[in-house]
Amino acid sequence: MSKTANFRTQHKELLQIATEMSSHLKESELANDANCVRSLLSKLAGKLTVHLAMEDKNLYPSLLNHEDERVRTTAKRFIDEMGGIQEAFSKYVRNWPTSAHIQKNPSGFISETKAIANALSQRIAKEDNELYNMIDSLG
Repeated sequence: MSKTANFRTQHKELLQIATEMSSHLKESELANDANCVRSLLSKLAGKLTVHLAMEDKNLYPSLLNHEDERVRTTAKRFIDEMGGIQEAFSKYVRNWPTSAHIQKNPSGFISETKAIANALSQRIAKEDNELYNMIDSLG
């Protein structure tokens, strides 16, 4: 089993939730009942919070102290880039605290959800293909 297997599994779970949310991004559906998508948003936020905490407490500290400068530099770059996404996601969740908020502005919710899902999927792909591959190749 690779060193990053658990993180990669968490990424798959996050993407599955985001994909399920995307299947509900229809204005008429959300204007009528946004309970399902708000529940999925809560699930996504919870899983992302756990994932980020695991990375912050376990993964990144060891990478920042790694003997290989390339590993340290890459980890630092990923940490710097993540701040913006984490902040944007927190703001997004605060913007949509209840299903009623979503029902009042379904087009706004759809627009913000697509943007945050895109940023999240790009970040996950970058971690999986660059950072995690580098970690797994360290042996």
